[in-house]
Amino acid sequence: MAQTESQLEIYKIILGRKTVRQIIREKAEADEITINTDIEYSNYLFRKLLNKLTEDAAWTSDKTKLGLSLFVNEGEDVNTILSNHSEQNCIEGFVNGGPYDKIKTIARTTDVSQREQLGRDKMVTERFYMYLHLPLGSKIGLLLIEKKGSLKISSAVQFLLIELLKTHRSAVKFERFVPSSLIEEYKNGSVVDTLTFTDYMTTSVVDEEGEDPIEKQYGISIKITPPNEDKTDFDLVNNMLHALRGASMKLGLVTKRLSEFSRKNGTLKKENKSYSFSLGNDLKIKPIIEIEDRFQDAELGTLKRVDIKSMCDELLGQIRHEIYTV
Repeated sequence: MAQTESQLEIYKIILGRKTVRQIIREKAEADEITINTDIEYSNYLFRKLLNKLTEDAAWTSDKTKLGLSLFVNEGEDVNTILSNHSEQNCIEGFVNGGPYDKIKTIARTTDVSQREQLGRDKMVTERFYMYLHLPLGSKIGLLLIEKKGSLKISSAVQFLLIELLKTHRSAVKFERFVPSSLIEEYKNGSVVDTLTFTDYMTTSVVDEEGEDPIEKQYGISIKITPPNEDKTDFDLVNNMLHALRGASMKLGLVTKRLSEFSRKNGTLKKENKSYSFSLGNDLKIKPIIEIEDRFQDAELGTLKRVDIKSMCDELLGQIRHEIYTV
């Protein structure tokens, strides 16, 4: 398992009745722009995406409370951060994103007296890698996007793409996609090592004088580790999860089912190698693609652009037949 927390999430983009080409043509006609060649179609879509990410104000989503933008540092050009590869029907590169509408305080670790409060209009961002594949003749696309531990912008990127691609009578939907090859790798000889459920719970506690109840929030983490003799292999893990489906945690007067916890993760072990997975609200296993340390640029705190693109190109080649079925 990688020492860093970067992972790759894959989403299938379902465009409904229209192909990517039809959607772009309809958008261009509304803008009174004539496009003819494949390169022109590809460039039009890329410009529309850049326009949303390079305005003075960040693109924001009230539903997710996440903002997106392209921060251009000294010596950089927008096209070196996010690029259009029209010959591959691919837009890839970095997007800055993070939460807003929260009051935060930043301080130096060496001197906490030097601190600054950030208001609700400030967003705290990181650079995430994104790989967007939209073949012009297809009604299906693919989004590969980096996740950094608990930090993720995939929900905001999905809303942005819906805004970019939605047309009259053509909805845009996203489905989490897990390659069958990864599932097979998980299944072959792996056993469940741990299950971890993490969330916050708010309950009422009585004040020091024993009179007025006070609402307090507590961080809760429940780790379930089967005994060595009861380690469960992948094929039987759903039986184990079914047994946990009715399990709950009680704190004060509040009870919460494990299936309702916001973070549900686990690890499988196979020949001393660990594999991570997440659990959906239905407690179904969703394998995670770990990004190895060799893809990390420790100095910049981002992935190495050329290397991660090559990884995504290779991954696309492996799963293309699963996504773009004839």
